[in-house]
Amino acid sequence: MDGTASGSRFPWYELVAGSDLQQGDLLAGCPMVRPTYGSLAEAQAVDVVVTTRAGIVLTQSCDLVVRDDGRCHSEEVLLGSVYSIAELISHHVFGRPTGWEEARKGRHPSYHVLNRCDLPGYERDFMLVDFSRVFTLETALARELAVAQGQRLRLLPPYREHLSQAFARFFMRVGLPVDIPPFR
Repeated sequence: MDGTASGSRFPWYELVAGSDLQQGDLLAGCPMVRPTYGSLAEAQAVDVVVTTRAGIVLTQSCDLVVRDDGRCHSEEVLLGSVYSIAELISHHVFGRPTGWEEARKGRHPSYHVLNRCDLPGYERDFMLVDFSRVFTLETALARELAVAQGQRLRLLPPYREHLSQAFARFFMRVGLPVDIPPFR
């Protein structure tokens, strides 16, 4: 089984359109706002830098369901930054195939590798989700972006759950001050 979108019993992606958002939706051109200030004293006058970034929805799908009153449980959508191989060509770790392989094996807990997509017209190379560069968008804005994109990629089960599990592992890590010594 090759694991690509169309040649597999378990495709990685499907195409969706509209304002419905689910965990695993890829959104292009998300505005990412970062405050810039040198010290706490300077925090009174914060400048912001706005860049655009591809993101993948990390918020649980059940929290994004629109209720009868037209709202949903989440006022904001949590997204992970998504990078292509081309964007990381000069990265000190991911500029080499060994870095991607280590991430694929789960040895870089703040990163998760997504398979390539071969859906006609939506071809993508392997992508890397960076859990240490998460950001939020107001849910209404995320829905507006989704609609504006027309068709977009959605990660399918079980790969969506695998992404969610990798994200959970990243945040649930606990570093012990004194570990149990090795058994010899």
